[in-house]
Amino acid sequence: MLAKLIEQAEAISALNNTLTQVLDSELISHCRVGYYDKGVLTLLAQSAAYATRLRYFTPTLLSKLRTYKDWVALCSIQIKVETFVVPTIEQLKPVPEIKIPKKLSAENAERIQALADSLRTDDPLDKLVASLERLAKHK
Repeated sequence: MLAKLIEQAEAISALNNTLTQVLDSELISHCRVGYYDKGVLTLLAQSAAYATRLRYFTPTLLSKLRTYKDWVALCSIQIKVETFVVPTIEQLKPVPEIKIPKKLSAENAERIQALADSLRTDDPLDKLVASLERLAKHK
């Protein structure tokens, strides 16, 4: 199954490469191949505005793509607005490190110990109580 997913991902990557060769330069970074099945190519646009521009370009795109050997069977192109856009590495910002205190306040430690005491049962293997007691000791 993993091999099939890898094969599909490689095929979509190849389709994207071909698409960038024939697509208008203004649209290249705002759309991508969604999937290709039974002669229907589905393109995903980042927004409704880019989807509209892409729809105007569809007849030209269809004729250009059909000149490629792998696209001879292309019948139509669907345009959909992508609801979730995966950010590029350049768009990602480093997440600031969150400093977690290593010790609990005395008040919180007492509350956790009280919770552990209220949950205590005769079962010596009660993992929740043991975990709460370990946590309460971090004051």
